[in-house]
Amino acid sequence: MKKIRKKIEDLGLSYKREMMIFIIGLVLILFISAALVIFLKKAIYLLLGVFLLLIFVFLFIFRYKTKEEENNRRNINDFINYFSFFRIYISNGESVYSAFNNTIDFASDSLKPLIEGLLAEINNDKSITPFLRLAANFNTKLVEEIMISVFEMVDNGNNLNYINQFTSLFENFKRRINEENSEKRISRFDSYITTSLAGSGLIMVILVFGIVNLIGEII
Repeated sequence: MKKIRKKIEDLGLSYKREMMIFIIGLVLILFISAALVIFLKKAIYLLLGVFLLLIFVFLFIFRYKTKEEENNRRNINDFINYFSFFRIYISNGESVYSAFNNTIDFASDSLKPLIEGLLAEINNDKSITPFLRLAANFNTKLVEEIMISVFEMVDNGNNLNYINQFTSLFENFKRRINEENSEKRISRFDSYITTSLAGSGLIMVILVFGIVNLIGEII
């Protein structure tokens, strides 16, 4: 339970509110299922209630994974947007420290504290550690490689080879993420169509079952 609570809070959600929604959803499904069984006197509605209950639990839990993926994707996009400006300043001959200072206003609200923390750290720690610590906030090894290349620019000045290395890593990463985002948009569209068809099928089954029961009672 503590792990679930931590995961919910890490996503910026209220644990109490989420539990309230979950409990209310369970109660409503159980109440509706029980009412159908009692008033229509058909045990099949109990099975329908169990089926809906399982779907509700699955979707409720799955939305956390979806939100986590959305947050990771948003953080990566913020990283790309910011370092696109950073790359321009570096290419124009700015030092790494100067480029960070001059581009910090281009950082998103979530990324800006990380850049400010990095600037504060590198004043006292000249090792690679501050750069790796920033990279640890992103769920991909490629960001770590980019931050290592940024550190190498610090360590070797404005050496053209290191600037080109950073630019190549960053542009390849940017292109890869854009391709993944495009594929995910297509995948979501396909999933939406599949879910809609499945939902329509379930509704048709329920309607047919209801019609058959109605005809049976009339006959």
